[in-house]
Amino acid sequence: MKLAVVGNPIAHSKSPLIFRFLFDEINREYSYERILLNAANEIPLLFEEGYDGINITAPFKELVIPYLDELSVDAKAIKSVNTVVKRDGKLIGYNTDVFGVLNAFKEELIELKGKRCLILGAGGASRAAIYALLLEQAEVKIYNRSLEKAQKLAEEFKIEAIQSTDLANAIQESDILIDTLPAGVNIVPANSLHSNLIVLDASYPQSVYKGKGISKLISGEYWLINQAIPAFELFTEKKIKRNEFNQNSLIEQLIK
Repeated sequence: MKLAVVGNPIAHSKSPLIFRFLFDEINREYSYERILLNAANEIPLLFEEGYDGINITAPFKELVIPYLDELSVDAKAIKSVNTVVKRDGKLIGYNTDVFGVLNAFKEELIELKGKRCLILGAGGASRAAIYALLLEQAEVKIYNRSLEKAQKLAEEFKIEAIQSTDLANAIQESDILIDTLPAGVNIVPANSLHSNLIVLDASYPQSVYKGKGISKLISGEYWLINQAIPAFELFTEKKIKRNEFNQNSLIEQLIK
């Protein structure tokens, strides 16, 4: 089986490490590469070259959709794709980021229903996070440095967009903060974090929230692993259970 993750940039991606680790755990000799692409229309060509499945990262999660034959229910609702497989000659797009969010919280036994949640960012990962939180009946608000993008998403998902002047108050009033901004970007106003706040930071291996006096930090490695497992299952058509691999060992490799 020939697999890959595509994006631009792509050299930073830890997806090959995760998938090769999982393949070793189930004793399969599959290949998994990083591929730098310039445009989304190059993705279907990879399947013509013999690839069986593709993971997709920025900036192609939304741009790839016109080149696919079908979308899963989740991908259609989120309007973002991070996994593509070929089935019966058709390219089908899925979004496993939603499971990355949901299962990252479930692992920590964190109930989302009724929680006041604020999402930072308005890209594909943000779309998945909004969708996941709404599935669990959380209260969701969004902030983005481009208010226009935030308002567009807010209108689409029927949530509230926060203006920059209200960001500090919104964080102070939140139970959960999900940061989907690029690694190292910190737009959180000083003193707005609080000791009851739970943060899921999509960035890895370093988080700008580490040591900031919050209740709990769920780092991006957990989001990454929890979205990789359902993608792995789509590629291989094999379910993998938690007791079939050592997650702590995988985390240690990811943070090196």
